[in-house]
Amino acid sequence: MSLAKVLSIMYLSLAIIFSPIMLFILSMDGMGLIEGIFAIVFFVVFYGIAGAIVGLLIGTIYTLVAKRVGGIEMDVETS
Repeated sequence: MSLAKVLSIMYLSLAIIFSPIMLFILSMDGMGLIEGIFAIVFFVVFYGIAGAIVGLLIGTIYTLVAKRVGGIEMDVETS
């Protein structure tokens, strides 16, 4: 579940960062300001939800695979 939260926030952040570019592109296409803002809000919310769903799926698949093969092993050295 924590991966779902992290990916949701990451996708949401990216959508917010790129929303002005999307609004500019939509305005060049002839879409009005109200419709453009509605599309951007939908875009941001959709990306946040999509990030949560993808994170949940990836976390679930990793958990199932890690139980069979042993997961990821890491060696950490401190200097």
